[in-house]
Amino acid sequence: MRRFLSGALPFYALAGLAICMYLVLYKTNLFDLNAIVQDATGSSWFPVFIFVCVLLESVFPYFGYFPGTALILMSVALNPKPADVSVFIVAWLAIIVGAVLSYGQARFFRPLLQRVASKAALSRCESLLDAYGPYARVALFVHPNACAMYFTALGLLGRNLARELGYLSVGAAASVGILFVVVTRLVSSVGATDDGELQVLLAAALVAIGTLVGLYAAWRPARAA
Repeated sequence: MRRFLSGALPFYALAGLAICMYLVLYKTNLFDLNAIVQDATGSSWFPVFIFVCVLLESVFPYFGYFPGTALILMSVALNPKPADVSVFIVAWLAIIVGAVLSYGQARFFRPLLQRVASKAALSRCESLLDAYGPYARVALFVHPNACAMYFTALGLLGRNLARELGYLSVGAAASVGILFVVVTRLVSSVGATDDGELQVLLAAALVAIGTLVGLYAAWRPARAA
């Protein structure tokens, strides 16, 4: 059970944050997010708007769950035409820049962490990354928050960034590409609208992925034994 939770909990936490943002964005009267995104899609600054929002979501841990991915979903759902190649490119670049910044700030604070954390704790983190590192790269294909957490861990442990950039590039492209494909299919079937269903769908996908990762983490050591 402990192995299952170690693999599944990060994705469950992201799903919980997604639901919290759904409640804040769609179930309160704080502001009309649909109107904000509709106005933004009609502006020539829309790619910059998307870049900043996704970048904030991609830097760990300062911004937590900033709804950058949700804004991509909404921009496609509300007005598919502006969601062209330029939006794909800026979202892809934002995830890469955010992950590199996450790595950099972790390296910057590494001396402080080494003073606070015990050598045994750092050693255990390194052993976990050695054991599950290749599988942790799946996070690069899932969500900018998960991607940022992975690169933060790499930075804290002093791992090499250069060899991970290729995985990052492919993972970011796949993540944004899946969002575009899924949402455009939904839009073509139900029309251009968004009342929060896409955010709930994202949360459900994170729960499903977390469950699969947790089951694999629980099964793999038992198999090795």
